[in-house]
Amino acid sequence: MRSHNHTIILVLAALASACNSGNGTTIPNGTNSLSLNASVTLSAQQATQPEQIFLYAFPLPAGQQTLLGLKGALSMSSPTAAFNEALITVATMPGACPQSGGVYPDYTALGAAFPNLIPVEGFILKDPNQGTANVTVNFQLPAGLPVSSCMVLLMDWEGGSAVTMSSALSMTSTSSPSTAELLATGQESVWGANVGAGSTTNDSLQFVQENSIPQAGTILAFVGDISDSPFGGVPAPPGPWQVRNDIYLVPGSCPSAIPVDSSGRTDSGGHYAADIPPSAQLLLSVPLSGVGQTAVTRTVYQQVSIPVQAGDCLLTFFGLNAPNGGGVDAETQVQTLFQPGG
Repeated sequence: MRSHNHTIILVLAALASACNSGNGTTIPNGTNSLSLNASVTLSAQQATQPEQIFLYAFPLPAGQQTLLGLKGALSMSSPTAAFNEALITVATMPGACPQSGGVYPDYTALGAAFPNLIPVEGFILKDPNQGTANVTVNFQLPAGLPVSSCMVLLMDWEGGSAVTMSSALSMTSTSSPSTAELLATGQESVWGANVGAGSTTNDSLQFVQENSIPQAGTILAFVGDISDSPFGGVPAPPGPWQVRNDIYLVPGSCPSAIPVDSSGRTDSGGHYAADIPPSAQLLLSVPLSGVGQTAVTRTVYQQVSIPVQAGDCLLTFFGLNAPNGGGVDAETQVQTLFQPGG
């Protein structure tokens, strides 16, 4: 479980920059394809650390670029049965690309080294078992996301063994301008242990993440993935379990009855389902079900067209149904594609 203080908040702002070199390949329809391939195996010493973040950089073709889609596979392989998690993030930054292969102990150190680094989209993998966890990515956005001159792939590990993390992603981009952005609707919640904000030993309690929509516009898609898993140090549910991963639209404002911190999350669990107003519209529901020590990961990509107003609230709801008890670490990296205007 990554420290919530270091959880990336994925909000993409428009950037305009030029790149002096590029390794993208132009294809006939006017878009570019850029391979974001990387693989790393932790050393024995690295696997003793609380966290390790590996950085790989890929220059884009010169001129303004807009990300249109990602396709390929991500994986995390563990040689032993131990809880591990990998957050693999596609990010962007202006200027020349840094050298690939840098290793950072946490996001504080990473941010100090690269203050202009902006996350675009993350994908989470969790698994308590020996073997390989993977997720397949394949989406083309209805509106592109502005990116800068360098794409960066971050492989963030926490866990109990020397895993191998791999990316075989391909990114498509275009020079056409765009003002679309991603609104943060992802978060992590833990049941079965008190490990800080967003955790509880009471499996009946729920968690919420809120994001107030900054201006009128249209929600165009939900994109990312979800990974829910038993975790080390706490017994896994002895039977079936299911995690609710829902996103609601609450007109007008976020519910005042739900106590959130400055980042929009509930630090403590509560019975928050009762506080979601009747006017709320369920936009996305992705329940994940497992049995015992099984981890479950699913890619999410759903196009929509939902007009919204400034001040409307995107509310992400997390709840666990584990009739026989047990611990589960649940995380969604699903973000909301938003087109301002209208």
